[in-house]
Amino acid sequence: MNIDNFGPKLRIVKNNKNQEKDIFINLVSILDQCWLRTNILHSQLKVDFYNYEEPYYNIIEDLIYLKYGEEIGGLILWYVYDRFDTDGELLGLEVTIPGKPPKLYRLKSAEELWNLIDKINKLKSTNNE
Repeated sequence: MNIDNFGPKLRIVKNNKNQEKDIFINLVSILDQCWLRTNILHSQLKVDFYNYEEPYYNIIEDLIYLKYGEEIGGLILWYVYDRFDTDGELLGLEVTIPGKPPKLYRLKSAEELWNLIDKINKLKSTNNE
């Protein structure tokens, strides 16, 4: 078997934590780009693909909820669908961690989202010990 048969997109990564982070950032970035493209088609070109694309978005959303659960899945989908207001301004997200004052996050990238999720997960695991 020749590894070249798998093509140039094959990635072999030994660090699982970095691999998960890279895949997450890529997935969220692509989903974000798809959602932006869908909205540009609708708002600027008056082409409505919402009904056609909705089942695909539903599949992706369900897979996100399966992998990350309700709370983190909701955070990911908020990032993709709702982090900008109707004028295109970046909205803040207030996160309350038990025992700490609420903090406002303005997530500009999928990597910032990953870092926030990682922080939330670490705090949860610390509180559950």
